[in-house]
Amino acid sequence: MKLDKAFLRTLFFYGIIGAISAGFDTAVFAVLVNALHFNEFVSNVISVHCGIFLSFFLNSRYNFRKTDQLKTRFAAFYLTGLFGLGLSSLILFLGQRIGADILLTKMFSVVFVALVQFFINRAAAFGDKR
Repeated sequence: MKLDKAFLRTLFFYGIIGAISAGFDTAVFAVLVNALHFNEFVSNVISVHCGIFLSFFLNSRYNFRKTDQLKTRFAAFYLTGLFGLGLSSLILFLGQRIGADILLTKMFSVVFVALVQFFINRAAAFGDKR
């Protein structure tokens, strides 16, 4: 892995797009729960998926600039998103077991999982070897 300008640009925009997608996820969740009175767990499933879809669209079009083989790329991106959800849940569980502060654990989880997902998505969803 080379830390060149293109790599750092891609990592930076991955973070920006992640923040936008997380904000969208949260907004969808808030509307579903507060305005439409959906169940919180159902709302979370729907909003997380909305965030994943938006993140894929923005990353494929504007960050990695890969718009071919969208079904295959989306499948890899989606599975990576679900893996990240599982990994963050595991980190929160382990943090709870050792008595770590939940907010510090969550902040660590967000950063760690985002980096893991970046490298997986860079190779699997948006790599050139198809």
